[in-house]
Amino acid sequence: MLAQAGSVHTIRWSQGLAKRGHRLWIISNNRLKVQIPGVETILLPGCSPASYFFNIPRVRKLLRRIRPDIVHSHYATGYGLWGTVWKEAPLIVTVWGTDIEDALSKKLMIAPIVRRALVSARFVTSASRFLIERTIAFENSVSDKIHLIPFGVPIPEISSGKAARENEGVIRIIFAKGFRHAYAPDLVLKAFASACEEDNRLRLTMIGGGPDQKRLEKLASELKVSDRATIRGWQSMDETARLIEDADIMVMPSRRESFGVAALEAISYGVPVIASRVGGLPEIIRHGVNGILVPSDDIKALTAAILRLAADPELRLRMGKTGHMIAAEEFDFEDCLDRMEELYEKALVR
Repeated sequence: MLAQAGSVHTIRWSQGLAKRGHRLWIISNNRLKVQIPGVETILLPGCSPASYFFNIPRVRKLLRRIRPDIVHSHYATGYGLWGTVWKEAPLIVTVWGTDIEDALSKKLMIAPIVRRALVSARFVTSASRFLIERTIAFENSVSDKIHLIPFGVPIPEISSGKAARENEGVIRIIFAKGFRHAYAPDLVLKAFASACEEDNRLRLTMIGGGPDQKRLEKLASELKVSDRATIRGWQSMDETARLIEDADIMVMPSRRESFGVAALEAISYGVPVIASRVGGLPEIIRHGVNGILVPSDDIKALTAAILRLAADPELRLRMGKTGHMIAAEEFDFEDCLDRMEELYEKALVR
């Protein structure tokens, strides 16, 4: 597997496959310097775009030593490039979203690298139908070899604790995405501040980290919600899961989103999600069923959705239970592993 070792998705996929008895190596750049327990993790020097080119001889040498049955590139740019240097095993390429959007926008050098990876692959996988459409729009030749395999999540048992704590007088809201313009954390704070004017029970926790964290802290102060909004930055997988499970509402008003694993994590814990109607989010959040969909960049609509769910505990619980059922039926991680293993078997047939 050629992938970013520090990504929660890489960790989940690799450990899931290893637990099923596959011998698996991760070859990654060393940006996050993570060793994945139970998986042989090889970190190569450098983390700049140029390092992917400089590391091609190292990748080729490693693959010559390992001699894998399958090479699986997660992300069609740098790791996709690495996957194309080894011709002795079938290549699987999983597109993640930004790689395809960058290719469609014809960013310098990105498009030819992504096209080479897609054309070289025996199969391509995507987490959402939206991303499948975008990938085909970029390279039509993949239309007969691209498969929908979501980034699934483990399905926990949901407790009745949320119903029991209504007397606490606090409504917990969670935002769990990178602090970047694409994911609209600024919009979250503004809508939260507006909603607080009508409902003083609201509390917001923002996790994810990223380049906009200082600006968000300043914005929270300017909006006079610093005492109600906690901006915590990056958290471990376990802490992230705990905070999502503990929430009453998730807000995810992304301006761009190819799939939306954070929303999927939330519904698996029985948490209703307010999400923007963009990209792959409507494949997870069904309006009025397990959450509320709002137009992108619409503060009034986001504020109204927060207030609606905050005011109606029965609606939150009903949406939460339905969301948990949807997650179990359509996005169970073990089912997604089954589908990936089936594709691997198919790729091995000459």
